[in-house]
Amino acid sequence: MDPEILTEKVATQNKKFLVDLKRNENGYYLKVSEWSNSKKSSIFIPAEGVGRMIEVLRKFQDMIQDGEPTEADFPPSRN
Repeated sequence: MDPEILTEKVATQNKKFLVDLKRNENGYYLKVSEWSNSKKSSIFIPAEGVGRMIEVLRKFQDMIQDGEPTEADFPPSRN
């Protein structure tokens, strides 16, 4: 198990999230863990994907702040 370099906690409603910055032989990555009703799940985001993930989250945040988003607000994803 790779040690945490930095950890931030986020709590909202009945969920708790931990965002850990870690490093292994392949480089830096984020581990995002969610605790909800005593269940834990995690995703891992390699360093090269963090910038794109931030773009997507900011886009969604802007859409939420501007009003209720609909499917028409979402163009096809660019995978």
